[in-house]
Amino acid sequence: MRTLSHPLFLLPLLFSVLLIFPNGGAAASRKPPLSGAYEPIQDPEDAHIQALAKYAVRQHKKESGESLVLNRVLGGQQQVVAGMNYRLVIGAAGWSGVEELYLAVVYEKPWKTFRNLTVFEPIV
Repeated sequence: MRTLSHPLFLLPLLFSVLLIFPNGGAAASRKPPLSGAYEPIQDPEDAHIQALAKYAVRQHKKESGESLVLNRVLGGQQQVVAGMNYRLVIGAAGWSGVEELYLAVVYEKPWKTFRNLTVFEPIV
């Protein structure tokens, strides 16, 4: 039996938020995100979010040697810190071509052109 590692216990919460508010409950008068609070990503198809997901897959390949191809970004959350944390739920396929889901967490400081993949784990 496989034990769940630290970030995985947050997945039910993440999926609940994504199911209840698929567009983050966006309104025209939405307030900017609070520092430290996770907010839903409004548009997983956004070019910046797609670039972060591609970066996560590339970094995972460099670190693990596992060859994956990004299929899609299903959703995620963002957190304002001294930079930005992005929790992304992505679909990617390996040699078999079968898509599996992964949780990728990317920390970014865009003003320093800095990105770091802090978590990349399969969602079981």
